[in-house]
Amino acid sequence: MKWLLRGICLVLASGGSATAQQEGGDGAVDCDALYAEITADKPIDLKSCTPQYGSSTLDQCTPPAAEIARRPTSHMILAIDASGSMAGQVGGESKMAAAKREALAFLKDIPQEVKVGLVVYGHRGNNKEDGKAESCAASELVHDFGARRGKLEESIRDLSPTGWTPLGGVLEYSAGLVAELPAPKEEEGDLAPVVYLISDGEETCEGDPVAAAGALYEAGVKTVVNTIGFDVDAGTAAQLEAIAAAAGGTYYPAKDARELRRQLDAIKETEAQLARYRYCVHLNAGRVAKVYYDAYLELAKCVKRNDPTERQMAVLRAMKAAEESGAPGAACAAVLNKRARDEARALRGVTGELSSEVREASRAAVAAYRAEMALE
Repeated sequence: MKWLLRGICLVLASGGSATAQQEGGDGAVDCDALYAEITADKPIDLKSCTPQYGSSTLDQCTPPAAEIARRPTSHMILAIDASGSMAGQVGGESKMAAAKREALAFLKDIPQEVKVGLVVYGHRGNNKEDGKAESCAASELVHDFGARRGKLEESIRDLSPTGWTPLGGVLEYSAGLVAELPAPKEEEGDLAPVVYLISDGEETCEGDPVAAAGALYEAGVKTVVNTIGFDVDAGTAAQLEAIAAAAGGTYYPAKDARELRRQLDAIKETEAQLARYRYCVHLNAGRVAKVYYDAYLELAKCVKRNDPTERQMAVLRAMKAAEESGAPGAACAAVLNKRARDEARALRGVTGELSSEVREASRAAVAAYRAEMALE
């Protein structure tokens, strides 16, 4: 920008490289004086067009209190165990009935900006040897990310406890779902998919769920896996805890339906806190950017006030009139027309230069703010 201004000043000071005087019909004509007279009411002061940045008032953004997933959730997968053991009773009802009811209440209240998918596993075949292969291969997205939340009840209504427990298989299936998700936009920051895995039993399909969870977490987009053990024994609890640890998540024990609800409510509140925090930061980033947008508008007005086009047109009109009337100033036509063209050429692109300067400053300020507010 400084070199451009220096170039402009040189053009204005020298009037191009032409001589300041020309011979007219009545003797020498002072072309510099004539130029000054023609352009007297059209001054240019581009030096005054410099970015002036104000300040912004930002809201106080409160980060989530709990340590579930410190990155805002882009997509959520709730994976429900449909193995035969879910037919077991807890608190006077089947674990399957309790899990369906609490999952429905949980998913319905997740913030709308989070895309929700409902996965069921082990829901085909049976829990006998002749149905094991079909059951262990069964993982299904029964409620797609793009489906309406109102369809959730319909999606889970017909689920029933059926087969074996392919924990590794459902995590591998979830990895395939995540791989097909669109990458978050640059302005959305560090979003991440999150899996919540509900199970009442250990892996029974010879899979390696801990390795599958680790692979899911270490993939291109780190996917956090949180596990919820519903009425499980110590061995199952240990495996579910290891799965969560391998994928940057947390294990939540739930001994009965009431505890399952409490755990899901705690997760839901944390997701809501994350969504509120993300929205607050997004609004503040917009306020930061607006300071630079306002500065650009003022710069654009300043450049327009100092637009050399009107000066050039005034010179061209004056020289044309002098030539048509045979006035002495006609001798300056070539010199002054060139001077006006050179001046306009030197100023050409100033708006683009200023725009780039402000735009880069805006991007840097917004990026710095988002980095400052990023959750560890």
